[in-house]
Amino acid sequence: MEIHHRIKHPKKTRKYREYLFEFLIIFVAITGSYFAENLREHFVDRHKERMYMESLLLDLKNDSANLAQVIASNKVQVKGLDSLLDLMNNKLSNEEIREFCQYDLKYALNYTAFNPITRTINELMNTGGLGLVKFKEVSDGIVGYESIKNAVLKQAELLENRYEKITDQQTEIIDLFSIMKSRQGSSIVLLKGYPLLVTTSIKKMHAFYFNITFFKGAIFGYAQRTDALLNQAHSLIQLIQEKYKL
Repeated sequence: MEIHHRIKHPKKTRKYREYLFEFLIIFVAITGSYFAENLREHFVDRHKERMYMESLLLDLKNDSANLAQVIASNKVQVKGLDSLLDLMNNKLSNEEIREFCQYDLKYALNYTAFNPITRTINELMNTGGLGLVKFKEVSDGIVGYESIKNAVLKQAELLENRYEKITDQQTEIIDLFSIMKSRQGSSIVLLKGYPLLVTTSIKKMHAFYFNITFFKGAIFGYAQRTDALLNQAHSLIQLIQEKYKL
C-alpha cells in the first residue's frame, strides 16, 4: 500500500512595495483621466467662449450702426419739434399755419426706434454662458450693455405712450384727410389759402402744445439713452477685439 504525502508549499507573501506600486499605478491612471477630462472641458469651454465673442462682436457692430442712425434721426426730430413749438407760442398767421402743418406732419407723426439684436446676449445672460467669459472686464461690459439697453427699451415705452397721445389729437387739430388728398408723389403739397386747421379752440391747441412738449422730451431722453448705449457698444467692441484678438 502506497502512502502519498501532500507536500505543503509555503505561501508567497507579497511585499509592501508591490502594493504601493499597484496603488501608484491606479492613482496615476485615475488622476491622468481626471486631468485629461478637465483639459478637454477647458478646451471646449474656451471654444464656446470664443464663438460667443465672435457672435456678440457681430451683433454689437450691427447694433452700433443702427444706433447711429436712430440717434441722428431723433436729434433732427427734436430740432423740428422745437420749431413747431416756437410757431405755436404765438397766434398763427395763414402762412404760419402752413408751416405748422408741415412741421407737424414731418416731425410729430413718426419717430425712429432702435431694435437691438438680442440673439447672443440673451443666450449669454440666460443660459449661463456669461460664466464662460474669463475676462472680468468683458463680462462686466456685457452686463453694463444689457443694463443700458433695458433703460433704452423702457424709455421707448414712454415714447410710444407720448406718440399715441399725439396721434390721437391729430384729427382734432389738422385736416389730415384733405392734406393727404393733396399728396404729389412722396411730397405733401399744402394748398395756399386752404383751411388746414379744423379747430380754433385755444383749449385744444394748448393741450396739443403740451403733448408735443412731452413728446419732444421723451425723444430727447431716448436720444440720450441710445447715445449712452452706443458709447457702451463701442467700448465693449474695443475690449472684445483686444482681449480675444478678433
